[in-house]
Amino acid sequence: TDSELIHKICNVVYRMLTKNKLFMEYLLLLLIIVIAIVSYLNHRRDRKLLCSVSSPTRGTRAERKLIVKMLKKGVHPKAIFHDLYVKKKSGGYSQIDLVVATPQGLVVIEVKDYSGWLFGNARQRYWTQILNYGQEKYRFYNPIMQNAGHIRALKEQSEQIARLPIYNIVLFDGDCTLKDITYSEFGTFVGYACNIMKVLKTVKGFSDAEYTDKREVTRVLREAVRNGENPVVVASHVADVQSRNWDCPRPVVNWRSRFFRIPWRRWMRFY
Repeated sequence: TDSELIHKICNVVYRMLTKNKLFMEYLLLLLIIVIAIVSYLNHRRDRKLLCSVSSPTRGTRAERKLIVKMLKKGVHPKAIFHDLYVKKKSGGYSQIDLVVATPQGLVVIEVKDYSGWLFGNARQRYWTQILNYGQEKYRFYNPIMQNAGHIRALKEQSEQIARLPIYNIVLFDGDCTLKDITYSEFGTFVGYACNIMKVLKTVKGFSDAEYTDKREVTRVLREAVRNGENPVVVASHVADVQSRNWDCPRPVVNWRSRFFRIPWRRWMRFY
């Protein structure tokens, strides 16, 4: 039968390969070279995509990964604004990770890169991160509230933006699990970074926003991006954040095992 013939051929090839160790070594070396070349080409392609929106040195790795993911899925680079510093009327700046301009309004995204189990709800001022099966606990500021502050600052920029629908999106990257996260506000979503296209698809199902001057919106967002290129602005914002969060330990990311980590839970959960 065909299956027996294939089995015999495989056995013959296997015997030939095991007898010729030198050939096996060359084959392994060739395989390593091919993998290295493919990895380099993929990295180069992703970097080129990223540069159509932002600089490879701006923002966090999780933010840059999210940008590349959106671009690969067909989001236009001119619709994505990264690492914005919006000037507040009360003084100082509000830093926004990502804004995606859509016909249905603005999608304001806060990107977090944490490890462990995460707990919290929309009304709690601080959420909890648990590591090492409950042996370590950290608090961090409610990211829904944090992003709501970003949205308020953005609405201060013009009367048109104040009237636009703006969606509060919080996405987590890294080896974390959202154990008990509750919220009910319309236009708010908390999930994993791999959910970004699901979020944009949901927003696409809403009614179109009433833009009166799209150029004004673009100008405001681009100006906020340019503010992030000013080291004085960035330094003052960092100092302001540190002064306000001195009593709240920052959540941690488990970098030690990241290189060898395979995200089985994430694949099983969504794919």
